[in-house]
Amino acid sequence: MNMTYRFVNAVDTISIRGNKLFGDAGSHGESTFPPKPSVLSGAFRSVLWVNNGGDANAIQQSPFSITGVFPARQDQHGKVELFLPLPADLLVTDEGKTVRKLEPQLLNEAIQHSQISQLPMMPILRQGKPAKPENGWLLNQSGMAAYLRGEKLNETHLTKQAELWSKESRIGIGLNRNSRTADDGKLFTVEHTVPKHSENWDEPKHKVANEKMSGLVVGIANSGGLPASGFIRLGGDGRAAEFSPIDAPDIQRAPKTDKFKLVLLTPGLFANGWLPDGIVEENGAYWLKLDGFKARLACAAVSRAEVVSGWDLECWKPKDAERTAPSGRVYWFDQAEGDFATLDKLVTQGLWAKTPDNELNSRRAEGYNRVLLAAW
Repeated sequence: MNMTYRFVNAVDTISIRGNKLFGDAGSHGESTFPPKPSVLSGAFRSVLWVNNGGDANAIQQSPFSITGVFPARQDQHGKVELFLPLPADLLVTDEGKTVRKLEPQLLNEAIQHSQISQLPMMPILRQGKPAKPENGWLLNQSGMAAYLRGEKLNETHLTKQAELWSKESRIGIGLNRNSRTADDGKLFTVEHTVPKHSENWDEPKHKVANEKMSGLVVGIANSGGLPASGFIRLGGDGRAAEFSPIDAPDIQRAPKTDKFKLVLLTPGLFANGWLPDGIVEENGAYWLKLDGFKARLACAAVSRAEVVSGWDLECWKPKDAERTAPSGRVYWFDQAEGDFATLDKLVTQGLWAKTPDNELNSRRAEGYNRVLLAAW
C-alpha cells in the first residue's frame, strides 16, 4: 500500500458544522475540530475529480483512502509534531498536572452493575479523592508514543488544545438565490475554528526561531493523481486550505504480547453498534477473529455514539446519516494467539469485516474504522 502524508493548514479560518440542524432565522452553527476523515476525503477527492475531467466512476473505483487525521503543528523547517485527542481511558485533572488511566478490573459477583455479561472486566478509575475530569487536552507526540507503549503519563505529555486552535463566532446574512440580495429575517451566526499561527510566521527563517503553524496531518493511501501540494476547499463556505507533502510521521507500534488495546483513531461504522466488526460471540464471550489470529474482548471504554452524514456531490443530496462509535473508544483484548502480523494489517487497512457490503462501502475510502494498537 502506497502511503503518503500531507500537512493541511487553513488560509484563514474554517467552519466544520457537523450534523446539527442549521438554517432557521437566528441559527447558531457550531464548528467541530478536528474534522471527521470524510471531510478531508471529500476535499482531496474533489481535487482528483477535477484533475481527471469529472469522471466520478474513476474516483469511486480508485483505491484512494484516508488512513488518519491528526491535529498537528509545523515549524519553519518543516518538522511536524502530531497530537492525539485523549482516548476514552485517560482522564486529566488538577489543571493538567495529573493523568489517570481507566484500568480493567474483575468485579466481585456480589456487586450489582450494568456491565455487559460477555465482558469479564469493567474499566475502573482509581483515585484518592474525587476530581472532575478536564476537557481541552491533547496528547503530544511524546505522550502518544508513551501511551502506545503502555507507559505512565504525566503533565509533560499533554498540550492544551487552545495552543493549537481557538473558536470565534461570525455573523452572516442569508441570500436570496434569485436576486443575490439579502433575505429578510435570515441573520445567523457561525462558529469558526481559528488555527494558531505564530505572529512572525511569515518572517524569513533566519530571523526568527521556534515559529509554528497549526494544522492537520492527513494520511493518504494510494494517492496517485493527487498533486504533492496545492489548495482544497474545506468545510462550510468552501474556505481555502493549503496542503503540502511531509515525511511519514513516527507513530510507534505497541510491543506484541497476548494482551493489547485497540483505540479508534477515526470514528467506527460497525454493524453491531458499539461492537467492532470482526468480533463474534462464542461460549459466552466476545472474540476478535481474523485470518489466523484471535483474541478475547475483555473490556471496553465506550463513549457516547455520534452521527455522521455528508454531502454527495455527484447526486447533489445529503448522504444517509449513520451512527458511529466516536474516535477515542478503547477496546482491551487478552488471550491473543496466532499470527500477530495480522494486527499490523488491521492498523494499515482498518477494522472492516470481510463482507460484500463493506467491500463496496465508500466509507472505507473516507477513512472510517481506523485504529491504533496500544500496549495494555
